Amino acid sequence: MIKARLVFKGAAAARVARSLQPDNLPEMRLRQGEDWLSVEFCIEKMGTLLSTVDDLLMNMKIAEEILSGDC
Repeated sequence: MIKARLVFKGAAAARVARSLQPDNLPEMRLRQGEDWLSVEFCIEKMGTLLSTVDDLLMNMKIAEEILSGDC
């Protein structure tokens, strides 16, 4: 089992976290504060972890752009 944690900090972290909630997988745990977001994964294969992180980062980028009005 591979465990990983990503922590993001920024003014829009809580808003980005809320926009990502519908896409959460059962093996993901998302926690948030006012200006931070923590995503924890527990996955069996490294390839699956890399794909999941890649998808998450792309979704976060899109959410941040939409929330900031940059799109």
